[in-house]
Amino acid sequence: MPNVKLPTGVDFYYESHGQGEPLIFVPSTAFSGEVWKPSQMPLAESLNIIFHDPRGCGRSVAAQGVYTIEQMALDIVALMDHLQIQSAHLIGHSMGGRIALSLAQNFPGRVKSLIMAASGSGPAARSGPDCVTGLPHRLVLGLVEMGFEKYIHHEICESDAFFTKEYRDRHPEEVKEFFKLAWATHAKLPQFIHLCIARHNFEGTHRLGDVEAPTLVLIGDADTAGSNHMGQAKVLAERIPGAEMKVLKGQSHGFFWQATEETNRVILDWVNAHRRTGYGGR
Repeated sequence: MPNVKLPTGVDFYYESHGQGEPLIFVPSTAFSGEVWKPSQMPLAESLNIIFHDPRGCGRSVAAQGVYTIEQMALDIVALMDHLQIQSAHLIGHSMGGRIALSLAQNFPGRVKSLIMAASGSGPAARSGPDCVTGLPHRLVLGLVEMGFEKYIHHEICESDAFFTKEYRDRHPEEVKEFFKLAWATHAKLPQFIHLCIARHNFEGTHRLGDVEAPTLVLIGDADTAGSNHMGQAKVLAERIPGAEMKVLKGQSHGFFWQATEETNRVILDWVNAHRRTGYGGR
C-alpha cells in the first residue's frame, strides 16, 4: 500500500488486511510492520489487522529530528483518522506497548481494548540501573563493543532476549530467518538511537490508573533477560484498573514468532470478547 503523509509530519507506511474488528499492531523498537508477516496474517481471516512502520522505521520517514513515544501515539491517531476508524483494538509489543499505552491514556475514546505484550510503562516500573531515565549502560556498551548489526543479531539470535535457548538450539534456521526478516527493514542507526531515547524517556507509570480500556497484559514466563519484562508486566497488571494477565509458559520476548498459534489464539479470543463501540471504559 502507498505511504500517506500524516499531519503529524510523517510520510507513513501502513497495510490493512481483512475485515471486521480493527486491530492495530504496534511493533517493538526499530521493527517495521513486516515482522508480523506471515506469523500474524491468519488473524486477517477474522479481523481487520493493520500493520505500520513507526516513524524512522522501514518505509516511514519523519520530518522531525526528535522522537517521543507521545509523537508516535499521535501518528497512530492520525492514521486512524485517515482510515476513518473511530476506535480500534491495540496490541503493542515491547516499545510498541508504550506507544499504545500513551494512546490509551490520552485518547481513551479511540481504544476498544489494549494488549500490552511483553511491555512496560517506563523507568519507574523497572528495577536495578534501568530505573533511571536515559539510555541504559548495557545498551550503549553493547553498541560500542559489538557494532550496530552485530548487536541486533546477538540480541535476536544469540541471547535469551527474544527466543529461549531451547528454541534457538532446536530451530536455528527459524531464528536466523526472523533476524533476516527484521533486519531488512530495521531502523538505521541514527533513527535507532532516536527510538531508544524515546523509549527510555517515556514515563507512563504514574498514569496507569487513567487507562479505561479493557487491558490484557501478555508476557512470557522466561522474559526476564535485560530489563526484565516480567517484572514490568506485573506492575501493569497491578496498576491498570481491571487488567488481566496471561503468562505464556516457556516463552521469552519473541512469543509472537516462537509460539505463533498459541499467541494468535489468545489475541483473537481477547478481541472477540471485547467488541464494543463508543467512548468509555468497562
